[in-house]
Amino acid sequence: MEIATVTRLLRAAGVRWVRIEMADTHGIARSKSVPLDKFPLYGAQGINFYGGMLLQDASGWDIPLEERLPPPDYLLKPDLDTLVVLPHAPGEARVIGDLYRDDAPAPEDPRVVCRRIVDLYRSQGWTPRSGFEYEFYLLVAATREPVFRDKQICSTVRNNFDPAWRDELLEALAAHGIVVSTLSVENAPGQFEITFSPADGLTAADQAFSFRTTVKEVSRKHGYLAPFMTKPFIDQAASGTHLHHSLVDCRTGENLFADPEGDYGLSELAWHFLGGLFHHARALIAFFSPTPNDYKRYQPGLFAPTSICWGYDNRSAAFRIPADAHGAKARIENRLGGAAANPYIALAASLAAGWDGIQRRLRPPAPIQKDVGWLEGLPPLPRSLDEALDALEADRTLCDLLGRPFVETYVAVKRWDAEKCRRRCPDYGTPEWLRRIDPYEWEEYGELI
Repeated sequence: MEIATVTRLLRAAGVRWVRIEMADTHGIARSKSVPLDKFPLYGAQGINFYGGMLLQDASGWDIPLEERLPPPDYLLKPDLDTLVVLPHAPGEARVIGDLYRDDAPAPEDPRVVCRRIVDLYRSQGWTPRSGFEYEFYLLVAATREPVFRDKQICSTVRNNFDPAWRDELLEALAAHGIVVSTLSVENAPGQFEITFSPADGLTAADQAFSFRTTVKEVSRKHGYLAPFMTKPFIDQAASGTHLHHSLVDCRTGENLFADPEGDYGLSELAWHFLGGLFHHARALIAFFSPTPNDYKRYQPGLFAPTSICWGYDNRSAAFRIPADAHGAKARIENRLGGAAANPYIALAASLAAGWDGIQRRLRPPAPIQKDVGWLEGLPPLPRSLDEALDALEADRTLCDLLGRPFVETYVAVKRWDAEKCRRRCPDYGTPEWLRRIDPYEWEEYGELI
């Protein structure tokens, strides 16, 4: 559809402003709002965007460049397929864009990287079908206290404690094409999980990105904060991001992970994908646990993976074959992620690892069917951001698949993330640090991530 026609339809819908938006390295939504009259110009040619947007810490300050050249400016070009009229923000619409530099998609942009990895699969006639599951806390904005103090997992009374918030959120998510499956209270005071239907290709990450921002905006309207900070309270469960994967045939729609004759009903393609996740798990942690705060998540008995293993219907394992993963529902669950993970980066990295497993016909070892948190002798996952970044840089195959410009940008931002935390928190990296939440963590990650 021509941009002039789109603009005319937006005007008829009462839209006055259009947000042209992107996800930065941390997954934070950053945008410029333009009056509708200017949208035809910016929609066609893109809008200038500060180059340091990808080289910022979470609080918005540029990382020290030292001998690096100042970051170039980009053009943020809207993808009209993502255009949405926002029911929770009357008079506004939003469209996601890709960063361009020198008339080409910027290889550092997480969304550009994710699209390129998806296209690898499509070149083989496969479409990645992915489903994100997010946990998050709902807090009273004025006090940062959970909206209820008791721990009542799946309690009907707690699930529906504020129908106005719940219903506005459902309407807002539907505008993005997000089909909500369930809403329920999780395993901590004020902690929720909302699940929604999987989506194909890049759309899965677009919906996950939109989900996070929409939850935050609607919650703020109702006097709440909705942090996707992975570990906001040291004595309560962390919030996770679980990512479900399958592959479907582009032509027939058949689930290519399904094989009724295969082990656990999975095909050889699925086992090779899982083998890739297993092989690259240590490097993947750098993307799935992207902040120093994430590493306070790894505690026995809280379903946060501490070692590299997989299991059938085992929620304590890093990778899981769900009990209902048969036939059309055949899938593999990647449970590495904290809630702070950037959905574009998480999806791109997980798919890249699976791609390598398929190309090299890797297979995982035997499953673990016990609570992994209490077992010894399994290969450990990194226990700090510094260690995870070291593992990422050592994984040349994964770095090459994701692209060196992207990996170098990501590592620079995250090295500074760790260094800034080290400067602000003298006990950073010590056992004492792991047993508390510092005010700095709330300052840096609490509201925006």
